[in-house]
Amino acid sequence: MTLGDLSSKAAVGKAIHEFDSLGRDHFLKKYGFGRARAYFLVYRGEHYDSKAIVGAAHAFQFGRPLRPQDFSGGQATVRPKLESLGYRVVAQQIDESSSALPEEVPQELWEGAKRSVTVNAYERNAKARLACIEQHGASCMVCGFDFAATYGEEFAGFIHVHHVTPLAKVTRRYKIDPTKELVPVCANCHAAIHYGGRTRSVNAVRKLVERMTPNKPVQRTPASGRR
Repeated sequence: MTLGDLSSKAAVGKAIHEFDSLGRDHFLKKYGFGRARAYFLVYRGEHYDSKAIVGAAHAFQFGRPLRPQDFSGGQATVRPKLESLGYRVVAQQIDESSSALPEEVPQELWEGAKRSVTVNAYERNAKARLACIEQHGASCMVCGFDFAATYGEEFAGFIHVHHVTPLAKVTRRYKIDPTKELVPVCANCHAAIHYGGRTRSVNAVRKLVERMTPNKPVQRTPASGRR
């Protein structure tokens, strides 16, 4: 049996559950894997070592785990396998150190009332960004741009995140839902959304792109949604 035989999304889910139950170190030790340096499965706002998860999932589907030496991990193997089963995979963990992007996500997902700041002044929130990417994917919702497709697999999961409701329009304190109120956009489209001190809608900027490039329709990788 090989990695290619793995076909059960439920088996991956069971491996994730075991990871959570045992803890990362005990899970990795059980299956003989080291800590991942790249490529993490994203699920419900958490990161999981993708190669180890696949190895354990093989045991849940076929009764025998795959060991590290049985298959290679990364862009040509583990990532497409997990994505074919409906999961998201990012090239590096999304945290405060790796998500130094202009995002409209304040601390603890709370928006303060009656504040007006530029997009670059918002505090980053890695959990919210991770939830947005898990829900919508990492290609731009305006123009369809995908960093990994253009710059290489090490950029998988890299994208700006835009808050669809400007703080200037918020009149009360509320907790945002990052899966509904945050959307992935590329750096250029993010700049266009906020250009000139305005906050244009995603649809408005998409129409501008389509108007200027009528022979090149916007294409995005369909989002499989939260699992």
